[in-house]
Amino acid sequence: MTSEEKPRRARAIIVEDEWIVARDLQHILEEIGLQILRLVRRPSDLMPVVEELRPDLLVLDIDLDAEIDGIELAEQVQKNFPTCALLFVSAHAEPETLARIRRVDAHGFVVKPFARPQLEAAVEVALARVDRTADNAQAALREIARVLADAGALPHERRNRDWRQIPGLDELSPREVQVLEALLAHRRPPQIAEDLGISPHTVRNHLKSIYAKCGVRSQAELLQLIVEA
Repeated sequence: MTSEEKPRRARAIIVEDEWIVARDLQHILEEIGLQILRLVRRPSDLMPVVEELRPDLLVLDIDLDAEIDGIELAEQVQKNFPTCALLFVSAHAEPETLARIRRVDAHGFVVKPFARPQLEAAVEVALARVDRTADNAQAALREIARVLADAGALPHERRNRDWRQIPGLDELSPREVQVLEALLAHRRPPQIAEDLGISPHTVRNHLKSIYAKCGVRSQAELLQLIVEA
């Protein structure tokens, strides 16, 4: 394979004022295939770098020990570079912080201390939410499923306990519950249709109903909602 034929790696900038944490993030993200363009420690340095390098992903700490925090910084980036995915990595997960993150419409959130599978899955979701072409979204979903399976995330008994508490998902019909359980078991719609003895068209209609009930627009967003819960 020539250099021209190699698939393009997603390009990321890390915004983190603790150098050890920044280098740890860099090491993990490079291992999972990202190209790290720059490590940024001061918020005032970020906008010129984003303007110059145009990354696909920003990985931002929230508490930057500066005049503005990572959420305010993300708002500036989102206003000027809306196609850049935003992934927060922070030790702060209190309700007030999460509410601010939702207002920014961030593409992912990872709580410190983080494990590689958790970070890898969050990166895949973040990039999939920005790039919504069918092929890339499906590829990202398959990769997310692999990462979560390898990590032992969302085991059957935990899914039964947790996802039903998410607003909207507690209103599913029995058939929609079956479809969602199959999706969380990493089955694709054609497999779900065969397992349940229904048509693929019916499965797609059930998925659309599930999306509407919990306020998401795609399988990637649905999976992210459940993982975050």
